Amino acid sequence: MASKDQTASSSETTTAVADDTSSQQDAPLHPLQVTSPDSSLPSPSPRQRRCVAAYMDLTREECGRLFPSGRLRSQPLRLAGRPFYLTARCNMDQRDTFRCFGLFLAMEVDDEEEEEEGSPSPAASVTVEYDFAARTRQQSGDEFVSMYKGHYTFAAGKSCGYRNLLGTPWASFMGDGGGDSVFFIDGVLHLRAELCVKEDA
Repeated sequence: MASKDQTASSSETTTAVADDTSSQQDAPLHPLQVTSPDSSLPSPSPRQRRCVAAYMDLTREECGRLFPSGRLRSQPLRLAGRPFYLTARCNMDQRDTFRCFGLFLAMEVDDEEEEEEGSPSPAASVTVEYDFAARTRQQSGDEFVSMYKGHYTFAAGKSCGYRNLLGTPWASFMGDGGGDSVFFIDGVLHLRAELCVKEDA
């Protein structure tokens, strides 16, 4: 993880939520920029990549259309040969008290992929370390604030994420009621997910 990034503090402990992806299949796909952590090294093929940084930018209008229970799914990315994607959504918080912005990472069922020698089985699970971050107007330059990090063992068709990624109700996140949201920079919400396959012990 980049040393210049900061970890968001919160008085409320939030745990990752495992989720079934069956209801996410019809969500529209959103562009995703994927880079390798060390740009000085030759870029590995998608099948060989074990660590990536995925950037997802959402406009205020796109976020507004998620209310009250919409989802926006990213284009797929490959990590260690397996297909993953991000899903942004408007949902209830874990205590079911208010709507908020959530972000989830899912491992997709890859029925169309032909198995190749040395490639992982589509049914095999994989443990991924993740760090979900966002830019705010309170930070300088292009710095991201780490919101939540952890690890999760994925199987095809399952996802993990946070219902209240930004730690604030939906109206505050959007800057409704005359307020000014700190999460939109020139009308855009900048998200980043740093993902790395956890090596077997």
